[in-house]
Amino acid sequence: MAEQIKVIAAGGAPARDNDGLHRRRGIWHATIRVGGKLRELSLHTRVYTEARRARARLIEAEAQGSLPSDMARWPLDRAIQTWLDSRAHDTAPSSQRRYRELARALARHFPARTLGDVTSEMIRAYQAQRLAVLSPRSVNLEMRVIRMVLRRAKLWARIADDYQPVREPAQGPGRALAPDQEAALFRVAASRPEWHVAYCCALLAANTTARRCEITGLRIADVDLLERVIRIRRATTKTDAGCRIVPLNDAAAWALARLLERAKALGSSQPDHYLLPLARHRQTKAATPCGGAAFDPASHQKDWRSAWRSLTAAAGLAGLRFHDLRHHAITKLAESGAPDHVIMSLAGHVSRAMLEHYSHVRTEAKRAAIAAISTGVPGQDAQPAADRTEAARVQ
Repeated sequence: MAEQIKVIAAGGAPARDNDGLHRRRGIWHATIRVGGKLRELSLHTRVYTEARRARARLIEAEAQGSLPSDMARWPLDRAIQTWLDSRAHDTAPSSQRRYRELARALARHFPARTLGDVTSEMIRAYQAQRLAVLSPRSVNLEMRVIRMVLRRAKLWARIADDYQPVREPAQGPGRALAPDQEAALFRVAASRPEWHVAYCCALLAANTTARRCEITGLRIADVDLLERVIRIRRATTKTDAGCRIVPLNDAAAWALARLLERAKALGSSQPDHYLLPLARHRQTKAATPCGGAAFDPASHQKDWRSAWRSLTAAAGLAGLRFHDLRHHAITKLAESGAPDHVIMSLAGHVSRAMLEHYSHVRTEAKRAAIAAISTGVPGQDAQPAADRTEAARVQ
């Protein structure tokens, strides 16, 4: 008995003990009951007294429901894939595609082999590495995925206090077009038949604030030219607030009339058919056969990327994103004096912060607003500034 006490005092213990602890290759492990089943967990220490404290913490965590799950032992790519599969039923298809892109990047570049190996030091090093090739926004999106996976495995709490997202610029990347740029864009877009879809969709975005995914998700029943409205569904937008009815001005109504004519010619005739049917003959990698039909009205076109790049380059606006037309529309609404709540209702915003993110009032509008409140300079007459400058030059 005396020899056993000496061993414990020196930081060791007999190979087995009756307190739920045992050693494997010198490392203490605990056997505790989790969900009605016995689990063996490594305590990551060779010191017996530390192992007893660690076991007590594990038992407390299990009672609070915060004990790491079996996912902690999984390879990182398997844990991320399982999380993605679990979210498939409650996320939009566009969000699923985005998450899978982020997951592939994490699987390639994140240094941890298993989910339980992830530490706050690894996360900080990964953030610094990825900032060399990605924007702060993209890095934070990747970190969002790893954070949600760690939460699913009950592993996030241990590193949450040490995590800091990368600081993002306060001003978003969106841009609003000057009047001459807007005129050039639509003049060029209308000049070639192969740009017709991109042209009509651009008119729609610039006159309704609709996102690309909201336009591609429109069905025949969502377009009402008699009432001059479109109905944007929850399935095609980002949030519940994005589900809305948007009135149409003349330009948007004209663009939708052209797209409806095209849809009818391509076989979209039923109310649940898409306004932009998918071109199956271009889906060379798709497993679904065309069945003799070039277009599938039950599926929708994803984008018009090639046409958009070509026409923006021809208009001298290379690098202009299609989403910038949403920024442009919201900016014009703000400059027109429309109340904030009206803009947020049209655009589907949920907060004032999002309105500020999108609304980039141009310098010309700010200059006009300042000029409107000019009180003049004491001692000066009402002579226009241009006339005074010319008179001074002549003298």
